[in-house]
Amino acid sequence: MKKGVTLVELMVVVLILGLLTGLALPAMRTLGRWPLKTAAQELAAAMREARETAITHGQTCTLVFYDMGGRYRLDLPEETLWTNLPEGLSMIANLPVVGSRPTLYFRYTGAPNLGGYVRLRDQEGHLLYVIVTPVTGRVRIDSVPP
Repeated sequence: MKKGVTLVELMVVVLILGLLTGLALPAMRTLGRWPLKTAAQELAAAMREARETAITHGQTCTLVFYDMGGRYRLDLPEETLWTNLPEGLSMIANLPVVGSRPTLYFRYTGAPNLGGYVRLRDQEGHLLYVIVTPVTGRVRIDSVPP
């Protein structure tokens, strides 16, 4: 009796590997966008924290954006937190300008100064928008501009 692999068995293995590769490729393409998604989620969390802290402490809390530097500052009653965007990401804040910087602030009621959005972009041109709704202060992330 000869031991070895038949052509049919080899073709079945190649077919299975081809199917697995076909299923894995779309998932692998989205892995390259994780810094963009993570940065958008962190920014949305900072906005929500500012809103919730303003309500619980009864004081105005602000986020100040430094577009060119790729960072933003969260001013809370007891601390100031700086966040830098990951390398390769840029942002443009479409928010009211206070002083010389785009600034979002939440009053003690949880309402924002006006609302608006921050557009995040990666090096491949993918965009995400972190949107603040006027009056209610709802924060959401979307791939479509408001």
